[in-house]
Amino acid sequence: MMLRMVVDDEGQIWPDLLQKAPGRGTYLCMKQACLEGLTDKRLGVLRNKFNVQLPQSSSLMERIREGLRRQLMRLFSQFSAVAVLGRDAVMHQMWKNGPLLVMLASDAGDALVQQVEDGVAKRQGAGKKTMLLHRFSTTFLAEAFSRDKISVAALDTANVSTKLQMFCEWYVRVKESG
Repeated sequence: MMLRMVVDDEGQIWPDLLQKAPGRGTYLCMKQACLEGLTDKRLGVLRNKFNVQLPQSSSLMERIREGLRRQLMRLFSQFSAVAVLGRDAVMHQMWKNGPLLVMLASDAGDALVQQVEDGVAKRQGAGKKTMLLHRFSTTFLAEAFSRDKISVAALDTANVSTKLQMFCEWYVRVKESG
């Protein structure tokens, strides 16, 4: 639940999602409460270790959000061949026993939202591992899966990297906190 951050020569803090950037870094807690409490005052402690220029908490959140969005787009394109897209296909996938990551657009219709949420609740009640994320827009999902419009998509998490799941959760949290 920690994101590595690096500081460039100009004192700007950048997310290091792949944890490969050179130099010394620090870590940012990616829990919702930590993200909501991120302020320039809290970033000020980095001055002891790095040459950090403040203020930048709002721009840092935007850099994290954009970095996560780009990384998610790259990962979704890798998994697009195994993605289940659309209401009927996702509902059919819910009958299967495998663990499932369901992405429901935040601007999906009420009937679809109710149907998917009911299906997820039934799966979870039956002890089937199911994660529902519903903070993506139809535009985001359409771009991620190279379609005109997508309101719901699912991935069998047995075939999906844990990094993708973690980045999805972080992206949702960053959007909610900012």
